[in-house]
Amino acid sequence: MPKTDIEACGLVRHGDDIPVSYDWFRDRIMFPIPDSRGKVIAFGGRALAPDALAKYMNSPETELFHKGNVLYNFARARKAVAKGGTVIAVEGYMDVIALAQAGFENAVAPLGTALTENQLELLWRMAGEPILCFDGDQAGLKAAWRAADLALPTIQPGRSARFALLPEGKDPDDLVKADGPDAFRAVLAEARPLADLLWMRETAGGVFDTPERRAELEKRLREITSRIRDESLRYHYQQEMRERVLSFFGSQRGTRQGHQRQDGRPGERGRGSAPGGAFGRGAAGARTAITESLGRSALVKRTGEAMSMREATIIVALINHPALIDENFAHVEFLDLANSDLRRLHAAILDAMAHDAADDRDAVIATIVRAGCGDIWERAVALIKRARQWPALETAGLDDARDAFNQALHLQRSARTLHRELKQAQAALDADPSDENFRHLVEIQAQFNDMQATEALIEGFGVSSGRAGRV
Repeated sequence: MPKTDIEACGLVRHGDDIPVSYDWFRDRIMFPIPDSRGKVIAFGGRALAPDALAKYMNSPETELFHKGNVLYNFARARKAVAKGGTVIAVEGYMDVIALAQAGFENAVAPLGTALTENQLELLWRMAGEPILCFDGDQAGLKAAWRAADLALPTIQPGRSARFALLPEGKDPDDLVKADGPDAFRAVLAEARPLADLLWMRETAGGVFDTPERRAELEKRLREITSRIRDESLRYHYQQEMRERVLSFFGSQRGTRQGHQRQDGRPGERGRGSAPGGAFGRGAAGARTAITESLGRSALVKRTGEAMSMREATIIVALINHPALIDENFAHVEFLDLANSDLRRLHAAILDAMAHDAADDRDAVIATIVRAGCGDIWERAVALIKRARQWPALETAGLDDARDAFNQALHLQRSARTLHRELKQAQAALDADPSDENFRHLVEIQAQFNDMQATEALIEGFGVSSGRAGRV
């Protein structure tokens, strides 16, 4: 390797004030740090000498490596999560290695720093509710609080975190070595939601024996929950904290419910009706009809196991035309698929990429077969053939395959966005059944109707011409 490349990769210290370049990782055990494709972009080093000034060191920032944008073991953990479960974030890469040896392949870690916004976003791309695991000491607890503050503004319905605190004085490596994998599973089973961690931080050790102190607690909780940007979730967090305060101070829940009905908030009678206005006079039935109509739609329904033509087109086109994988890597890497079988095919594609086998169709299919997904691949191809979505098939030219893939990907991403907005609009309407929230839901229905019409046109074109199927 040329000297300039060695310097650019951060393997040596160099500069105008350094006469002779020297090894950055001298006297250290080296740990390769891969990117999201599994390709090595940096190294970590653990000191061999106990009196070393820095126990751990990472590569310096380079064109390829920005430590705040990388999670250690991300590529392998993503494949493990695709098979089921969630991702676990621990504090160091030695913990990740120890957990992998104990059978926990879905663990990742930041690289010597506190969790960053970009790393949190990577966790959410793998799972809607990652578990953040922290050491059982005061420093670990403070790190958990920092992570809670980091996550709070950007949490959404279906996108939050749970927090697991280890026994005091132990990290994951210590725990699995001393007590075995079951001890760590027990810690994960006791992981608490974000709301619990916030409440614990604000009340632990506090004395609230005066009206002023109780009012101060309520003020802090209001300020904390006001950081949540999602309107409907912010309302539910504020409601949750009000309930906890009332319970904590011994108030009767029934009194609060009576106040809710007076101010129009949802109590026993609040949901589905509103005081006065056109919506309150009889739009509840209309709201239900709209919700049922959207809920029945294949466009926004995400719980069913039937393969959608749109998702099958995306996956089959990628496998039959591997050039599309590299062209669209940013989108392919984080595909959001509803069907669990197609998610397994997607994981196999990522596995092929990690082993430099994604440039050849036969190599990708061989990876699929080794993963035990050969029958899923055959069913997906059969679905594409029945719908005459020929551009996704092996015999199509790359340009035709690219057009079909881009069209399907566009509709898939639009459907995902619509699904998210629908859930938020429904939650907002349930929390506050106002005319404004009702109108917002109607607007989303109009967008849904437009997209449904687009899909119907594409479907009809495919049936009549044989050039495209339903996407």
